[in-house]
Amino acid sequence: MTGKSFVSGAIVLMIAGFIVKILGFIYRIYLSNLIGAEGMGIFQLIAPVYSLVILTLSSGISIAVSKMVAEQTAKNNHVNLIRIASCALAIVVAGALIASLGIFIFIDPIVNVILKDSRTYYSMLLLLPCIPVIAAASAVKGYYYGVQDVVPTACSQVVEQVVRIGIVMLMAGYFVDIGLEYACALATVGMAVGEISNLAVLLLIFKIRKRKSLLNKSKKGFMRKRTICTNLMKISMPISFNRFITSMMGAIELILIPRMLLIGGMNYQASLVEYGKLTGMAMPLVFFPSLVTSSLATTLVPAISEALSLKSFKIVNYRISKSIQFTFILGFIFTSIFIGFSNEIGDLVYRNENIGHILYSLSFTCIFIYLQQTLLGILNGLGKQGVSLRNSIAGYIIRILFVVYCIPVYGIQGYIAGIVISSACVCILNVYTVTKMTGMALDFRNWILKPGIVCIAIVFADKYINSFFTIFGMGSSVTVIVNILGNVVIAFGLMFVIGAIDKEEVLKLLK
Repeated sequence: MTGKSFVSGAIVLMIAGFIVKILGFIYRIYLSNLIGAEGMGIFQLIAPVYSLVILTLSSGISIAVSKMVAEQTAKNNHVNLIRIASCALAIVVAGALIASLGIFIFIDPIVNVILKDSRTYYSMLLLLPCIPVIAAASAVKGYYYGVQDVVPTACSQVVEQVVRIGIVMLMAGYFVDIGLEYACALATVGMAVGEISNLAVLLLIFKIRKRKSLLNKSKKGFMRKRTICTNLMKISMPISFNRFITSMMGAIELILIPRMLLIGGMNYQASLVEYGKLTGMAMPLVFFPSLVTSSLATTLVPAISEALSLKSFKIVNYRISKSIQFTFILGFIFTSIFIGFSNEIGDLVYRNENIGHILYSLSFTCIFIYLQQTLLGILNGLGKQGVSLRNSIAGYIIRILFVVYCIPVYGIQGYIAGIVISSACVCILNVYTVTKMTGMALDFRNWILKPGIVCIAIVFADKYINSFFTIFGMGSSVTVIVNILGNVVIAFGLMFVIGAIDKEEVLKLLK
């Protein structure tokens, strides 16, 4: 990559993501203690609608901007970079304002017919200002990803989370006293103000960069705004349509879960509690390590686009192969961690909520969920959004079938089985597409065999490692944290020992 390493960019995003996730967990722990599992369930009910609108608007334009900016940077057409971001900003904000107006007009049927809980009304109402703000931020982030400068986006994410936590903590006493629905609305207020601060940081840096870029008098490769807008739409529309379809299916899936629990014999309050434990407590813990793969997926799009524009196919295959290998390593390590410490992690983070059994079952999703993120970034970089959509739809159909037919019989465990099976199917289909298009060879030994051996070794060694750290009498909470960190360090050490991770290759990727 010209001058920069996509892995270095991913590491910056990972560090920021780690800080954001830690702050996010502090926030979730505080929020769950504030509003309880039922309150978390109510708050999570609006998540499908939020994801449907936001991902549809923001994902396509962000990827389109990063691809176009990376391609223009590779060709040294620097005059177009700010123009691309400005055009994208105008397009996405216009779309977001229309979406916000549509939700405002139909808010009553959304709350009462689709979500079937009137307590979500104020949360939905307060969600509306977030939509144009997040959409605008996605366009600016796409610019930074394209020029492979991820520091501004990393800083803005940290600021957003700090502001969100601060708002909720400052206003908690007043909102909790006046009812659960208002307490849930408070979480949305925090989210809205946090997103505004995120955008403010991004725009401030963007305006400074824009002023500097105007000093560059070179008009090499100049593109008219009409051409830029046309190209942005051509790239973003298929991706946004993909996200709309997958988000719609994801929304149907999540909205159905509490209803299927009701059919299975639970009362409404109990079904909301179980739903809150799964989606608001257990899933964020299992998805925590995915900050690595999501960072990798984000930086892979411009990295692959740049290499393709320069026809460096060997570099493309190398980056893809190593990204997949690292994702498998991460997946196997954290599978072993969640298998060995599911109860301890659940009790450490959410005391008295008893989510250990859910965490244990979700541990088997780690490999496939993380791999799906990396493969999505690869397919977007290769321009295969249509194939990605087809494969994702197949996965969602499997999951929805499990929701409808297995949850009433087996409860939440039936849904988790659906996640494992559907994610595995999607990963197999995506890997097949990548290998067919690039001609890249499957490296089963370094992708699966070696990391799998380490995973099995860690699972069997857990109790011995635990016994060792217990000797020091550090207290239960500290012992759990040290145990987890010890297992992660030992796992990565074993990866080096058996050759799953090569030191020279790591240094090469990092430059």
